[in-house]
Amino acid sequence: MRIDSLRYFYEVAELKSISKVSGNLHISQPALSHQLSKLEKDLDVKLFERSNKGVELTNKGKILYNYAKQILLLHDSLIQDIEENSNTKKEIKINILNPHANFLLERIIKDMGKIFKNLNISISSKRDTSEKALLIHNRADVVVGCKKIDDVDLISNYIGSDKLILVSRCKMDYESIKDVSVALLEDNSNIKIDDLERLHKINICLKTDSLDVIKSYLQNTNVAAIVPQIAVNSELESGEFVKVFSKKYEFDYDLFITYRKDIELDLKKKLKTFKKELENILNEQGSNVAI
Repeated sequence: MRIDSLRYFYEVAELKSISKVSGNLHISQPALSHQLSKLEKDLDVKLFERSNKGVELTNKGKILYNYAKQILLLHDSLIQDIEENSNTKKEIKINILNPHANFLLERIIKDMGKIFKNLNISISSKRDTSEKALLIHNRADVVVGCKKIDDVDLISNYIGSDKLILVSRCKMDYESIKDVSVALLEDNSNIKIDDLERLHKINICLKTDSLDVIKSYLQNTNVAAIVPQIAVNSELESGEFVKVFSKKYEFDYDLFITYRKDIELDLKKKLKTFKKELENILNEQGSNVAI
């Protein structure tokens, strides 16, 4: 049994999709299917039930899934320990799971070198793969996002909360909002944007994951946008944007930091400092923070 085959199996089990894993890992679907079939042949068991909706683990597949996670953890820890004894500078890999979380990181970026002293810092945004797989497979040391990740081998801590708010270039009353074209900074988190659209019947005419596009859109008249408060604090303070004060058009979203339990003690201390600094940023802008 090859470690790569086991890794492919784990990814497919996590995402329940061969096509998604094929795209994420840059391997053709036929080649990936061949790897999975070979693994089934080597073990002489059926691991997946395949359908038009994707794949589901069989009972034997669930057994392998539990072992695969532990094997991959041990394998990646072995590689990490070997690399730590080399002369190369170690790296901290941070993954941002949601655009909303990215705005929080932007506020701390200038202090990252002090927090992670003697480490090369790598920040990426892989949002089309399993969060657990990123950590279990050592493709990220820490992830920051809008969702708590439940797994016995991971630590997932609440950082605090920010608000989604409705902003415009000029003041508007509650009744006029229904006649305004609204842009939405879209996210793939568990924030219930659909409920907001349905319950309050606002006219969402633009969805994008780019804050620059939103800010350009807001240069028009009779428009508004739903954005994280942390992303537009400076514009609110300068008066460039105005907050529409209606509780129906704002709600909280949570932020979490997640990492593996088995990381070395020194890095764990650095991550605790990192979390504290993120909490301080939310505290400065009056958001809810972890206690």
